[in-house]
Amino acid sequence: MNDFTLVNFVTPGFILFFLPVLCIGWGLRKFNRSVYKFFLLTANLVFYGIAGVGYLPLLFLVALINWGTVRGMERKRHGTRLALTSMAVAMHVLLLFFFKYYGVMADWIMEQFGANAEWILNPTLAQMIMPVGLSFYCFQGLAYTIDHYRESALAPRSFADVLCFLSFFPTVMSGPIMREENFFPQLRTSIAGEEDFCEGSLLILSGLFKKVALATYLQMNLVDAVFANPGEYSSAAVLMAVYAYTVQIYCDFSGYTDIALGVARLMGFHLPKNFDAPYRALSLQEFWHRWHISLSTWLRDYLYIPLGGSRRGNRSINLFITMLIGGAWHGSSLTFIIWGALHGICLVVVHAFRRLTRRVRLDSLWLSIPARAISWAITLHVVALLWVFFRADSLDSAWEVLCRVRNGVAEGDGFPLPVLIATTWGILLSFIGGGLFRISSRTLLLLPWPLQAIVVGLAAALIMNLGPEGAPPFIYFRF
Repeated sequence: MNDFTLVNFVTPGFILFFLPVLCIGWGLRKFNRSVYKFFLLTANLVFYGIAGVGYLPLLFLVALINWGTVRGMERKRHGTRLALTSMAVAMHVLLLFFFKYYGVMADWIMEQFGANAEWILNPTLAQMIMPVGLSFYCFQGLAYTIDHYRESALAPRSFADVLCFLSFFPTVMSGPIMREENFFPQLRTSIAGEEDFCEGSLLILSGLFKKVALATYLQMNLVDAVFANPGEYSSAAVLMAVYAYTVQIYCDFSGYTDIALGVARLMGFHLPKNFDAPYRALSLQEFWHRWHISLSTWLRDYLYIPLGGSRRGNRSINLFITMLIGGAWHGSSLTFIIWGALHGICLVVVHAFRRLTRRVRLDSLWLSIPARAISWAITLHVVALLWVFFRADSLDSAWEVLCRVRNGVAEGDGFPLPVLIATTWGILLSFIGGGLFRISSRTLLLLPWPLQAIVVGLAAALIMNLGPEGAPPFIYFRF
C-alpha cells in the first residue's frame, strides 16, 4: 500500500518531513559528518518506507546485489568481473520484468490456457502495484556496478553507502538517475551557503508553479476528461488536449525534478540537470538531448554504445532498439512500446535526412531563421502527437484521439480559454524559463536572508493557492 500524501513534494506532509531533516542535517553535517551519513540514510529509509513499507526489502535487495557484485569483482580477473556484472544485470532485468510484466504475462497465459494454468499463477502477485522508484534505483544501481566493472581502480563502497546512494530521498521516486560521482564526493562537502539557499528555493518555487499552476490545472480541466472520452469533444478541443498534455507531462516531470534539485541543493547537494528546455529543440535528436537527460544518457552509455553505437551500418538498428527498450521501461502497456518504437523510427529518419543534406551540401540552409522555425514546429508536433500513445490507456483510445483530431469535427464540447493560456505559458517556459530564473536569483540574493525567507514563503503560499485542493501524485511516480 502506497501513501503519497506524505512523500508527494507538493503536500504539507512532505514539508513536515523535510524541515526537521534539513535542520538536523545542517547541524550534523557541520560538526559530525559520520553521524550525518547515518542520519541521512535513516531519513531516506523512513521516506521510502512511508511510500510503501512493504517494498523496503526490495530496496535492500537491489543495494545488496550491487554492493556484493562490486565487492566480488575486487582484484578479480576480467572474465570473473564480466560474469559477476552480467549476473547483476540479469537480476535487475528480472526484477523489472517481474514487476512491470507479471500481470500482463498472467493475463495472456490465462487467455491461452484457461483453468489449466491457474496452478502456475498467483492472483495476489498478478495484482501487485509497481514499487515506487524501482526503475530509477535499479538503473542507478546498475550504473554503479557497470562503472566499477569498467573502471577497476574505483574503490568499492560500504553497503551503507550504496544503500544511501540508491535511496537518496529527493531522487528515489523519480530521479534524476545519479552516477557515483554525482553523490559520494558531496557527502564530504560543507553545508549549503546563501547562494545554494536562493537557487534551491527558486528551484522549489519553479517546480511548485509547474506542477500546481500548470500541470494539475491542465490535467483536471481538460486532459483527463478528453482522453477518457474523446468522442464527446470537438476536434479543436481534442487537439487542444493533445497540446495541453504535451505541456502537462513536461511541467509535471520537470516540476518534480526542479523540486528534487531544490531540496537537494538546500541540503548541500548539486544534482545533475534533468531537463534543458526540451520544447526548444529543432530536431527529435536534440529533443532527447534535452528531455529526461539522466535517462537519455543512461540509455546511451549503458545500452546504445554497448550495442555498437553509431558505427556505420549499426546506428539505425541500435537507435531503434534503444528507444524500444526505453518505451518498454515505462510500463507493460503496448502503448508505451509503440511510443518508444515510433520515436526510434523517427530518430532513424532524422539521421538519414541529415546524412542526405550533408551529401548534397545543404547543411547551411538549416541555419536560416525560416528553416529553424519550420524545424522547431515539426519537432514539437511530432513529439506532441507521439505523447498521445504515452497518455492513452489503450491503443484504441489513442487511435480515437488521433482520428478525432484528423476528422475536424465541430460538434462536441469545447475547452475553457484558461487552458489555452496555461498551455502557451508551458511552451514559453522552454524559451524564457532560464532567463527568469537567473533574474530572480540575482534579485533574491540582494535581499537580507530573513527577507529572502519571507519572500520565498509568501511565493510558495501564493502558488499553492493557485491550484486545486490536493494536487495528484507526479506522473513518473508510477514508473
